[in-house]
Amino acid sequence: MHLLRNTATVALSALLSACTNVALQAVNLPSYLMSDLRLERGIAYGERADQKLDLYLPIESAQQRRQLVVFIYGGAWTSGSRADYFFVADALTAAGYAVAIPDYIKYPRGAFPAFVDDVAQSIAWLSAHIDRYAPIDEFVLMGHSAGAHTAALLITDPAYFTAQQTEIAPIGAFVGLAGPYGFKPDSRKYQNIFANLDDYNQMRPLHFVTGNEPPMLLLHGSADTTVLPVNTRKFAERVLAGGGSAQAQYYDDAGHIAPVLAMSRLPFANRHMRADILEFLDSRNGGAVGGADQQRAISHSGQVDKTGISPE
Repeated sequence: MHLLRNTATVALSALLSACTNVALQAVNLPSYLMSDLRLERGIAYGERADQKLDLYLPIESAQQRRQLVVFIYGGAWTSGSRADYFFVADALTAAGYAVAIPDYIKYPRGAFPAFVDDVAQSIAWLSAHIDRYAPIDEFVLMGHSAGAHTAALLITDPAYFTAQQTEIAPIGAFVGLAGPYGFKPDSRKYQNIFANLDDYNQMRPLHFVTGNEPPMLLLHGSADTTVLPVNTRKFAERVLAGGGSAQAQYYDDAGHIAPVLAMSRLPFANRHMRADILEFLDSRNGGAVGGADQQRAISHSGQVDKTGISPE
């Protein structure tokens, strides 16, 4: 069974790399058939066509959490769509959480920091309007890969929310899935996306960490060779050194897409990852923003830091 799960994950990983939308629609299919949620589709948070978000709400009979999870998808800042991640919303609404998934501008139509600004704008819109949809006390940011990088910038560099010139809802927690928190875009693949920067530190969440960030759960597969686990390790260590709250979890034999696929209904999805995410979110249900008194732990397993995106 273990071999079958790993083989299926590897096959799906290859398909995701070659044809992301098709593969993610296959991931979504069980959720389309089995989910029970309310969906507000295509809500405009700005004037551009890609400045839209989908809002998912638990059914009225479900346990209603008072947190909104804003999920920011990855795609190397060049691809992805909010509709591809229905399965993430399915898992979270089933646990009682409202979920927002915003689209944002991609390269080459927009370069850094336009996509971070878009997500900040979507959160500003949600801060002003979420009360008409659900009673919410705080937001939780959750992102995978490039989306985790964007979310981490939003909680470490206050300039993005300040630029919105409006009150932002409390950000109570952050869930980061395989994020490149410390890398510098030295390879040609990424240089054009960040070409307007004289100092690459300005796009590195690791550079901005103070320890005052909201409590965070950082998940990484030990077999991830796309974004190396050392990104999560160094980010967590920097948060802890500043007196903040970070739990870093590593999972043997898990690759780059495993943390986000853990939210799916696929039979080979990593249930340990999913349970850890939901347990962390459940710990936030009191609504209080944690700090130095929050329990802090880093649990390590085997790591592969040989190739892929690594901090300098």
